[in-house]
Amino acid sequence: MFTTALIEKVLRASGIRKEFAPGIISNVSIDSRSCRKNSFFFAFKGENVDGHDFIPALLEKGVLCAGEKDLPENDLYIKVPNVLDFLSALAKERRKLFKGTVFAITGSSGKTSTRQLTVSMLQLLSKSVHATSGNLNNHIGLPLVILNTPMNIDALVLEMGMNHAGEIRHLTEIADPDLSVITNIGTAHIGNFRSQDDLALAKLEIFEYSKGIVVADTGNEFIKKWVGSNRSKRKIVEYSSSDSEKIAPEFDYLEKYMVENLYTASVTVKASEGIIPDLGKVVTNASFPSMRGEIRKVENRTFVVDCYNANPGSMRSSIENFYEKYSRKSGSETYLILGSMFELGEFSKKMHEELVNYLKNLNLLKRVFLIGCEFEKTRPGFLNEKKVLFLGDITDIPEHLPKEGIFLLKGSRGNRMEKIFDLLEKIGGVD
Repeated sequence: MFTTALIEKVLRASGIRKEFAPGIISNVSIDSRSCRKNSFFFAFKGENVDGHDFIPALLEKGVLCAGEKDLPENDLYIKVPNVLDFLSALAKERRKLFKGTVFAITGSSGKTSTRQLTVSMLQLLSKSVHATSGNLNNHIGLPLVILNTPMNIDALVLEMGMNHAGEIRHLTEIADPDLSVITNIGTAHIGNFRSQDDLALAKLEIFEYSKGIVVADTGNEFIKKWVGSNRSKRKIVEYSSSDSEKIAPEFDYLEKYMVENLYTASVTVKASEGIIPDLGKVVTNASFPSMRGEIRKVENRTFVVDCYNANPGSMRSSIENFYEKYSRKSGSETYLILGSMFELGEFSKKMHEELVNYLKNLNLLKRVFLIGCEFEKTRPGFLNEKKVLFLGDITDIPEHLPKEGIFLLKGSRGNRMEKIFDLLEKIGGVD
């Protein structure tokens, strides 16, 4: 994906002189198992594994390696002061050589779906596309995606995640996106910030440090405020995610948030290409991650599975959509199985209580199952509510689950909500 000359250039900039035989690096990895000839291995020290331990064997295979430890001199080993800094610098230089369009997407939720929809649209416009895969959206993953991008690709679609202030700025400076998008600003990871205002500022770093087009949802109060202060200084494409209601009737089988993501992706692609393809074909062709709006059947039970992750905004949105779509219209008995929301810090109790208060008004639900200690703290508010059952974790639920009905399965990843299917398989089989 790049030449050894690029490595030499980045090393010289940091005061390290090392020369390599002319060649092409076709794969950059932090996993020694994926390395082959023409690979470049970066050794990171993790909690359980130290990548440096794999370097001697990789050198014997002719794999170029970078690390921070003193090792026997070898033409294929590069000792650097900081592996992450070197990885970032190399990705930044590789980005400068990329001639295609770079899209960068962040947000409290909807990042991955919007990324996949954007990829689908570009492909239907006959564009060759490389994109973030899996969870490679952080300070290590994003540089790896850039370094593994083929030279002749039309578009690169990057997803950016964050936990703390400054992370999005760092990723934006590496990616130098031509178009930047924030899907929304909610409360995901708010436990790492003093307030939602601080969290919003951290998300807005993608706009602040991007030199390209900003695709801004001015229906969001934080984004609207930023646009108001920067309208004369930047090329901004304004839209409102609430306008997704215009296309909602065509996609009534999709979750509300997915329709919003579809609309956001369409605005983004139109800002880049001037046109968008048929949205029905986009949805059909898109490859969505598992556990995001999946429908699974277990005998006479139907599960709407949306447990890839959860925060107050996405939790409320999923419940609203489920309630309108199934509780009001299906004629079947409906149930919620909700796992605690994590990474909310000092705001956790308040936000779980707010959700519980909202649930009290959903009188068409047959029963609500609340999983985990964070919901347990709200129990006093439900003392007289027979339709609510508090459980320690998802493993406690099979014996309480009705034999038929429609169930929403939603919660943060730490709850492992999907384990319910393994548990049910043991007692009744899963389709």
